[in-house]
Amino acid sequence: MLIPPVSDPLLHFLASSLLSHGKRARAERIVSRTLLYIHALTRAPPLPILRHALITASPAVKCISQKRSGKNVVRPAALTEKQRIRAGVHAVLAASKNKSGKTVEERLAREIIAVVNGDSKAITDKELMHKQAMVNRGNALVK
Repeated sequence: MLIPPVSDPLLHFLASSLLSHGKRARAERIVSRTLLYIHALTRAPPLPILRHALITASPAVKCISQKRSGKNVVRPAALTEKQRIRAGVHAVLAASKNKSGKTVEERLAREIIAVVNGDSKAITDKELMHKQAMVNRGNALVK
């Protein structure tokens, strides 16, 4: 198995998203074991699978609610690359909480594989957000 480089920015970002109470070593151990579970379940290199899953689950827009003339108006706004990846990571983490499995690592690995296969709650949430943005695209600010 190819071991990913130590200084991979995506793995560091994923560990930072999992970080709680300043325990970075624990978060990095969760990421490492998640990669091991992905490899065990798919028999393929885990890092490309993780990248593909996070890009697939990342939305391109967000919907912002604003008050205009006394009404709440929903307006779509484009996300930067870092905002997209952050939203994708948080969507995958939130969806993994409902997966079966004893440990965080196993649930996260199962959710990542589900995203790649196309049957995940993270993908349905992304599609719902894109639909809402398309419905409200008339409210977008044009520069």
